[in-house]
Amino acid sequence: MINTDSQNLVTDVNNEDVIELEENDDSVVIEVPFNPTDIKVSTQPLTLGDLIERLEWGEITLHSDFQRLPNLWNNTKKSRLLETIFLRLPIPTFYFDGKDDNNWEVIDGLQRINTLRSFVLQKKLILENLEFLKEYNGMTYDKLPRELQRRIKTFPITVYILEKGTPDEVKYNIFSRLNQGGLVLTAQELRNALHQGEPANLIADLVRGVKDEYKQENEPGIKVKEPTEEGKLFVKVTTGRIPTRRMEDRDFATRFVSFYLIDYNEYTPDMDSFMSKGMKLIGTLTNEQKTKLKTDYKKALNTAWDIFENDAFRKRYKSDDPRKPINKALFDSLSVNFAKLPEGQCRKLIENKEIFRTKFIALHNKEDKKFLRSLTQGTALKVNVVQRFTDIRKIIEEALAEK
Repeated sequence: MINTDSQNLVTDVNNEDVIELEENDDSVVIEVPFNPTDIKVSTQPLTLGDLIERLEWGEITLHSDFQRLPNLWNNTKKSRLLETIFLRLPIPTFYFDGKDDNNWEVIDGLQRINTLRSFVLQKKLILENLEFLKEYNGMTYDKLPRELQRRIKTFPITVYILEKGTPDEVKYNIFSRLNQGGLVLTAQELRNALHQGEPANLIADLVRGVKDEYKQENEPGIKVKEPTEEGKLFVKVTTGRIPTRRMEDRDFATRFVSFYLIDYNEYTPDMDSFMSKGMKLIGTLTNEQKTKLKTDYKKALNTAWDIFENDAFRKRYKSDDPRKPINKALFDSLSVNFAKLPEGQCRKLIENKEIFRTKFIALHNKEDKKFLRSLTQGTALKVNVVQRFTDIRKIIEEALAEK
């Protein structure tokens, strides 16, 4: 039985429906299992002083895309972490990608590491709202008694290091399993962490519709990334409804890129591993191929807007239905199908948009409910991926065949 559209929605701060959640995808199993011998993880008993020393010498990478994430912890939460350390209570484990022993990349523990850097090294954080050690409220690191300063440096921690040689797809799976402590990273944040550089930059370009300003704490001034043509178009077609704070918008772009680069018939569950594979492929593209990808992406979004306007990537059962939330499965199947069309066919499809929209509504009302199910339940199952891509391709061809 298919759930109604009033259930399982992501809502924004105004409690308005934004994105329809996908049901039962957490039960989709990986069809191509990892080789256990490829997994190389070491455990190191260290102290916070060891991490602070690495930070001081620039031996821990805090990527610019993640500089904004520490803002998810306010000063009270940061202060309470430090109070936990003062009280000698345990804190969660840290996880790093250690492919370069002289430059660990943070995967999980970013909030805690930035708290330590802000308090111990940069001397910016002022303790507030402590629960038990209230006498230290208002103090910076330099004002603490020597005993508490020493307690921070000698505090024992456990660190997991993913060693050189572990394949990226294994890295994603490992860290998604281990990512239990602190502020749990979203799937896209994990992918972003594991595919820094060109893959992460291209995905960000596809959705950056406004100026992206952030201050990198170890560098002076404000860095500004200008909005891209692709990003402004994404914001327009999704009516500015996709959240950016936890990389939800980049999740959409990664879906597009993955199915654009890997034919849907070659899809193997699970979706998160598939999308990680898609991000990795970005690094193999030539400049010409990346330019074509962006051109086809813009073509797809323009086609979606010209056909549906502000109703793009949303379910529709009747022509006069209230507008539904954005549906990720419709986004991947419509955008990639549109992207693969030659320009002339896109123009003809837009000319025949009334025919296409009628067929689109009819798909939602088919008796077997297979198309509708592919958008709602188990959207990461291969049978449902093939179903929606095939059905969308079929109605495109039918609409193009009309005079």
